[in-house]
Amino acid sequence: MNNPQRTTRAFHRWLGLVTGVQLLFWCAGGFVFSTHDIEWVRGNHGRNESAQATLPAAGVAASPAEAIAASGLAGVHEVTLTTLLDKPIYRLVGQGGSALVDAASGEAFVIDEAQARQIAQADRSKKPEVTQAVLIIGDAPTEFRGRDLPAWRVELADADNTHVSIDQSTGAIAARRNDAWRRFDFFWMLHTMDYSGRDDFNTPWLVGFSVLGLLSVGSGWTIWLFRLVRKPGRAAT
Repeated sequence: MNNPQRTTRAFHRWLGLVTGVQLLFWCAGGFVFSTHDIEWVRGNHGRNESAQATLPAAGVAASPAEAIAASGLAGVHEVTLTTLLDKPIYRLVGQGGSALVDAASGEAFVIDEAQARQIAQADRSKKPEVTQAVLIIGDAPTEFRGRDLPAWRVELADADNTHVSIDQSTGAIAARRNDAWRRFDFFWMLHTMDYSGRDDFNTPWLVGFSVLGLLSVGSGWTIWLFRLVRKPGRAAT
């Protein structure tokens, strides 16, 4: 006759073997998430927090209408007069995307490598050296997923191995990535079990192992209940 307690123990052992590694990853991920300051992960530590440069009124020669015409965009619905590297510029958004126009000359431009390097260094308080600047056009790396392309990835020689990604069409910083973010992202991948996109919480792997984890806990509790209700003095089977 089949012994329920023995069957449950065998079931529990096999579940532990199957789910044990993933449960370890989930626990390790929880430890990493709870010990990493989210501002550090986001690359905000070490940022240049000085006040943004004020607009030099004398340096603005082009009008918004001239900037719209120079941008080449259709259906422009947003025009912002701001500064970039202490120079006045127009940032425009339209049906064709985004564009930059020099507010002094009235000419449209895109961010080149030299400007990308300056923007990345200006973002950091200690102005670290630039080790490399790469224009990403397609097939964005994992740490730049979900961002608009083309973009410059500027690698800095600081203690955190920071990479600053800059949108080529707007000059805006799209992402800051460092070693803390890479650790966080690696364990996030293990946590979600989405080994490609990393952000899908509905993967079959995650759903399946969640169910197995629950069964493992339930079988363990069942074994404990078997022992709890066992008659005093009766030998364990």
